Amino acid sequence: MRSTRARASATPRLGLGRARRRRGGGRARGNARRGAGREDDGTDGASSGDFITDVVGAIFGRDALRDPEPMGLKRMTREAWPDQWPATTAATAATVDGDDAILVNARSVLTQTQLEKLSLGVAYDANVHGWSASAFHTQLDGQGAGLLVGETADGEVFGGYNPIGWLGYGEARDAVSAFLYVIEEDGNAVKLPKIGGSGMAIIDESGQGPQWGPDGLKVSLEGRWAKSRLGTYYENMPSGDACLFKNTKRGTPVELKSLRVYVALEDTELAKSYQPNALQWQPGELEEIRKDDDDPNHMDGFFGKLFGGKKK
Repeated sequence: MRSTRARASATPRLGLGRARRRRGGGRARGNARRGAGREDDGTDGASSGDFITDVVGAIFGRDALRDPEPMGLKRMTREAWPDQWPATTAATAATVDGDDAILVNARSVLTQTQLEKLSLGVAYDANVHGWSASAFHTQLDGQGAGLLVGETADGEVFGGYNPIGWLGYGEARDAVSAFLYVIEEDGNAVKLPKIGGSGMAIIDESGQGPQWGPDGLKVSLEGRWAKSRLGTYYENMPSGDACLFKNTKRGTPVELKSLRVYVALEDTELAKSYQPNALQWQPGELEEIRKDDDDPNHMDGFFGKLFGGKKK
């Protein structure tokens, strides 16, 4: 009896397998016919490699992915919002009328940044405004994105790009498009982008000078030195060296001869037309609230507006 049951059960399994193969072949041929002439755009079941793109495509269809303004919302493009992408190592930005001799030498590094095509001016010059952190922040806090151009006592030109600017609030700020750079003796620029994501790209301390990452580039204005340790937050030099400065052990201070920071003298077209939404500070609102922050005798500044009353 056991043998009979075994034979009886084996027969339909074999037939079912043949039926499945026949039906599967039919589906494959049907899919091939339906897919003939259709371009594979990654939205018809095939993964695009990006989770968000796949989800949007599944919900709204491939037309939404192709629409430059889906549901009236403009896409964020690299050309319009360059600092939302990691820095490129290309250094091909053209000079702009009005660039001084120092900026002409460094302008090329601004490729794919918000400052690339804007007129720039010197907001801070250590030899003019003073070699101090207080002078640095007085000149630069709230001025927006900046390009630092420094020169060592040995004549090496170096610097960094800060896409978010300085505020002096004691923060480690995110900036995926930040980078360091050096200008070599032949005039060519070497750019070292942020690595490991956007975190801790700019260290913005009120009592300290400019700093890229915890160790990428740190400048002591009072001490007139800079030191660099690459490889953790910013890329190593192409040679593999872990220091921005030639013939220098990483983390070793080098003497500075000059240091300047350039900022935009004009707004981008996007900034000119930008309108804050209801959840953001309106023009002049924050300045009005904080106008008395530095007065030690009362609390009519930010916290005073919130809680009221004078200091006791």
